[in-house]
Amino acid sequence: MTSSHDTHTLRSRTLRSRIGGIGAELVLSVGVAVGFLAWSGTIEVDPLERRGQVSGLAALQLRFAVVAALLVIALVVANRLAAPAHRAYAVRAGCAAIAGLATGLVAGGIDVALRGTRLSLWAGGGDYQWILDWTSRLWRGEQIPDHYPPIIFWVIGGWARLTDEPMILALKDIQLVGTALFGPAAYLAWRLVLRPVWALTIGVVAMLPLIEPVKPYPQITLVMLIPVLVRVLAIVRRADTLTVRRALLAGAVTGAGIGLLFLLYSGWFVWCAAGVVVAAALLAPWRSGWRRLLVFGGTTTVTFVVVGWVHLRGLLAPTGGTSDDYFYFDTDTEPAYIAMWRNDRPADVGPVWPPVGELGGVGVFTLLLVAGLGLALAWGWRHTIVITAGACAASAWFIRMWLASEQWQTQTVRLYPRTTAVVLYCLLILTGFGVLLAVRWWRSRDPAGAGTATAPTGLLLIPLLFLFASAGSATVDRYMPDERTDHAGYFAWIAHLQPYPDGQCSRWGAIHGCEPVPDRNR
Repeated sequence: MTSSHDTHTLRSRTLRSRIGGIGAELVLSVGVAVGFLAWSGTIEVDPLERRGQVSGLAALQLRFAVVAALLVIALVVANRLAAPAHRAYAVRAGCAAIAGLATGLVAGGIDVALRGTRLSLWAGGGDYQWILDWTSRLWRGEQIPDHYPPIIFWVIGGWARLTDEPMILALKDIQLVGTALFGPAAYLAWRLVLRPVWALTIGVVAMLPLIEPVKPYPQITLVMLIPVLVRVLAIVRRADTLTVRRALLAGAVTGAGIGLLFLLYSGWFVWCAAGVVVAAALLAPWRSGWRRLLVFGGTTTVTFVVVGWVHLRGLLAPTGGTSDDYFYFDTDTEPAYIAMWRNDRPADVGPVWPPVGELGGVGVFTLLLVAGLGLALAWGWRHTIVITAGACAASAWFIRMWLASEQWQTQTVRLYPRTTAVVLYCLLILTGFGVLLAVRWWRSRDPAGAGTATAPTGLLLIPLLFLFASAGSATVDRYMPDERTDHAGYFAWIAHLQPYPDGQCSRWGAIHGCEPVPDRNR
């Protein structure tokens, strides 16, 4: 018989092993992402010339192919030579590395687009004008409005002091590293609820349309928030199995994690909140576990309020709401169209937007999302992932239509186009999970046959690597310098053509029309 002491020791070892494993995945994923970004610094081209841009894109793809080939070979060798107990660790390491490589490529491409300039995308313009102003005031000890998440102010100010650079120049490093961290953030967040291969296949693939190098932190928050909410609702669902101690600990960790995401960017909480509340009410074991549910929920709420109060108090104030009257191309788009998330830059979308689809105006991509949603509902309608992602998408959809229906009367936008990202991301997650369920069903028909017919994991990841290479190249190309003001490439163009705070021009900007301002600081 096993004593209670032995059981406790076994659980402690298992917990330490899990934490150590996730820690290793984190280090490897972030290391590959940042390492690839650093390697891109050896690419020397003129990014304001199209031939230079194409050459830079090809050089990035060559580096990506080298790393990808090494990873595939390592996984195949591990599958061939490693002991069965060690193969799982190799797969975890490989998936973590590929997640970092996916967005290390994008960050490296943005670095190439900014080659020769110390300024960031947008060169401190647009939203960064007031973000930099508020950051400067905060670090001077002055009061700033508290209705905007403050972590970005702390990061910009802290990095500027650490590097002894003006804050406007500190933005470049933050954009590059933030872009590189998209893949690791999505992968590690989805590792809370999925195995490595599926965390990569579902979580990182679904993140691809949301990569935003100009302001990385809002979209990083979204790709992490959904899996975190899935984990939270999974705990709610099994609250009747928790001890009071574990409910308190889980609530404290959950509240702190959600609070930090809230301080990074809070907008997604608004779109998802109603759906999450409804889902929690439906999943909670009210009859058998209501006491422990209250302990978990109360601890989560208190911890969240404590961590997020510096920002939450601003949102709860009478003037904390967003009165947004910035109408741009997406606010004139047919409101049910969510197939592409382009933020507020149309980037040569053509005279007809959204594009005319093949079936009743609906395109193939949307039809694939519908099919994936159907698979998820048919085989997983009771699964926490399906319930959570579905509830968040439905909540964002209803709020989107409500706000869009009132824009004529109120002459305000109230940020409703941002719901596109929530709905699209959740539908992609549901589609990926539907594929997962279909694979499980297929394997269940003949487990032995499926096992002997399956190729090594390293080979099966090659299609994903090709997808990440293609998506990364397309994303980077969109941000290559372009003088057209309605193009995403304009963000990089002005980073080259605008003089530095000291009045000097960038390396390539001086050749392409930047004029220095020697007496700028006098």
